[in-house]
Amino acid sequence: MKKRILLFSLLITIVGIVLITLLYTGIFWRSGIADSERYLAVYADVAEAELNEGGVSQRQAVAVSQRLGGVRITVTDAAAVIVADSADEGLIGSSRADRPEFSAAMESGEGSTVRESVTLRTDMVYYCRAVFVGGQTLYLRLGVETASVFAVLGDALPTVLLCLALDILCCFLFSWIATDAVLRPVEALTREAALSGGRQVQTKYKELQPVAKLMNEMTAEIEDKVRRMREDRRMESLVLDNMEHGIVIFRDAEDVILINRTASRFLDYDTQGSLAAFAGEAEVAAVLAARESATLTRIRGGRDYSLRFTFHENTCVLLITDVTESAAAARSKNEFIANVTHEMNTPLTSIRGFAELMAAGTLSPDRAQAAAKTIIKQSDRLANLVKSIINFSQIDSDELPDETVDLSELVREAASAFEPKLHKRNISFDLEAEEGVKVRSRRERLLEIVNNLISNGIRYNRDGGSLTVTLTGGEEPVFTVRDTGIGIAEEDKERIFDRFYTVDKSHGGGGGGFGLGLAIVKKLCRRAGWVLSVESKLGEGTAFSVHFTRREA
Repeated sequence: MKKRILLFSLLITIVGIVLITLLYTGIFWRSGIADSERYLAVYADVAEAELNEGGVSQRQAVAVSQRLGGVRITVTDAAAVIVADSADEGLIGSSRADRPEFSAAMESGEGSTVRESVTLRTDMVYYCRAVFVGGQTLYLRLGVETASVFAVLGDALPTVLLCLALDILCCFLFSWIATDAVLRPVEALTREAALSGGRQVQTKYKELQPVAKLMNEMTAEIEDKVRRMREDRRMESLVLDNMEHGIVIFRDAEDVILINRTASRFLDYDTQGSLAAFAGEAEVAAVLAARESATLTRIRGGRDYSLRFTFHENTCVLLITDVTESAAAARSKNEFIANVTHEMNTPLTSIRGFAELMAAGTLSPDRAQAAAKTIIKQSDRLANLVKSIINFSQIDSDELPDETVDLSELVREAASAFEPKLHKRNISFDLEAEEGVKVRSRRERLLEIVNNLISNGIRYNRDGGSLTVTLTGGEEPVFTVRDTGIGIAEEDKERIFDRFYTVDKSHGGGGGGFGLGLAIVKKLCRRAGWVLSVESKLGEGTAFSVHFTRREA
């Protein structure tokens, strides 16, 4: 401590001396410049009078310079071209319009500057003034050498170093004496506090009495916190830090009695003991003010959480539960019901409408026959929808054992069934299937995948297009269906496997598609551990591939 005080005092005084030296060096330098500028202004009056009497010439400029103690005299015409220069006759005829003092004089009648002379290679103070000599306007510049700031500082450096040496000596002496006198009572007070055993400490020094009071207050506060910690520890046995749910017991947002790791992460609980997540939460504040049990929902990191508040006397218990799965299930259920209702509504409306017309007897025999065909067609569509829904729902509950299926034979058999549809739309078909490709699964499930992918390739193809089906064997058999149809936009690629989602809405009814085919394929692949991928470019076509990562050895 003594060394720190000593070094700190020494540093302060050294910095002070250096700063004062720099400050006064600048002041003295600026004062010298100001004095030089004033002298040059007076000399300019004398030089102007001399030039009016003796005329403007190189000899006259040298003579005036000598009479003024060697001040540099430069005379230029109105365009700042040198007419005479006492320092260098060779400069006659050169322009000085680019010099700052001449620029200032041309604008305001006079100007001054401090800079290094290009001719003399030394720092100069220049003063320039517009004068009227011999019936014409000329510019008269006077210059005198001046010391730079660093030169002034160099002259003062010996004195500064002497002051620093004396300062260091004095600091060592007085700081050592002062720190010893100041620290001895503090050390005594510290020893007494360390050995007090919880008793109040006293000191005879008036200056240290606030410190002693603060120590006593801190001791009392520590004892109070120890009592509270013992009380909180008894309550901490109610929960375990590794429990799945988050739990918080608190009096208010700043007085947390207990919090486990799950709740701490969720609420961004800081080390100061404040529930930062409650700051600015109007809904939470209303619940705490009402002190009535309530449940709130929050979304954090893409997951849903339930916050259950219950109150007991002056404490609140908050239970945080991750309800992401149940919330997602509820949303999925509602979406599924809405989609099914929408899909069923179209054929039911059509069936009812035509049935009412037929019942009214207002249709001709031909129109009645057409209406009956429509009713049959929509009934079949409704039956297919119910069948697809049942099939989609039964996938998860299917526990029948797998068997070895000849996928090559199955693909050829399934492809042949689509020849009428291909011929009807003039779609060229190319099948490239290796022989003897076998997969462990169930025939009906593989047929479901093949039929859905080929059916999609036809449904979303263009008339006169092409459809290519390939099957390769090896360690990982791959089945691919590639079409030249409408393609899939980038924003649709993430949703094409959702239930009842169709890329081309025009195919939602007439084309016979319900948006369940790809959903069934994805569900079957995920259940079997296969990889389903899609490559597509809008307007050019789509390719679906199934990588059978598990096959019979």
